[in-house]
Amino acid sequence: MSERCASCGTTMPPLTVVAVHHAGSGGGWTHRACARCLTRERLIPLTFHPLRHNGSRLTYPEIVPGELVATLAPLGESPALAAPIARLLAAVARTKDRTLNADQRHAAHDAARATVARLREAARRASRAVREPR
Repeated sequence: MSERCASCGTTMPPLTVVAVHHAGSGGGWTHRACARCLTRERLIPLTFHPLRHNGSRLTYPEIVPGELVATLAPLGESPALAAPIARLLAAVARTKDRTLNADQRHAAHDAARATVARLREAARRASRAVREPR
């Protein structure tokens, strides 16, 4: 059986793993998505999920603009995106820390916006690397 996008059913490669579910007695399932569904649903490839994440679908935070998500989707699991996405998720998590005072919360939001800018630059570099012949 060929792999399919779990959202739209396409079999057009590349398909990116975005979630897994392990069944207790074996089996389970793997959720794959095409680039179009990665963009439409704002899905983060499973490779970039935080270590403590449970394997379910994870979406880009709202701070990441749709056009950047569209740029990231065709890059799939590019290793060049691992660190910037990890920093983004950590920065966004910090903005939700309820123990921060107003100044710290403001600084956390500034840091999250800065990580979006760094992610944008990493996406540009990765996109150029994909397009350039080796």
